[in-house]
Amino acid sequence: MKTLGILLSTAGLAGVGVLTFAAAAPAQAAEAATCSGARSIASAPMLRDHKPPSWGTVRLVRDSCSQYWAEISMASPVVANAKANAFVVQYGGGNDGRVLSCDSSGGNGSVIQGQRTCRTPKVKGGSGITFAAIGREYHNYGGGYEEISENATKRTR
Repeated sequence: MKTLGILLSTAGLAGVGVLTFAAAAPAQAAEAATCSGARSIASAPMLRDHKPPSWGTVRLVRDSCSQYWAEISMASPVVANAKANAFVVQYGGGNDGRVLSCDSSGGNGSVIQGQRTCRTPKVKGGSGITFAAIGREYHNYGGGYEEISENATKRTR
């Protein structure tokens, strides 16, 4: 009988944890819903050897909650043995120099065969903090992926 009491009280504590977690999730969803107005605040063309034509665009994006992220959009779907990635770079604040890519937790993964776009996780901005977006395109000629193009937006907030 004592074991049953311990089991039930443990289950009750676990239930409280589930309730606490469940209450936090709607709050995060509500915040995400109120952070509208995502807009591109800087962009740069993706060029090979820094010459036209453009193969895509890298953008720095901000929403109404001062969250920033980078997006890359390739002009056409990426072919086999190629990939592309976007990076958001933070300048200033406690995370000065932080670089996050589409492959970072919260991003949606680098652009691979058949895809055109990816985005990095969102980063909260603040006073005196600026951001830039970097786009890189890679190709694997048999010896691993090598960068074939890169461009960056200007630093802004």
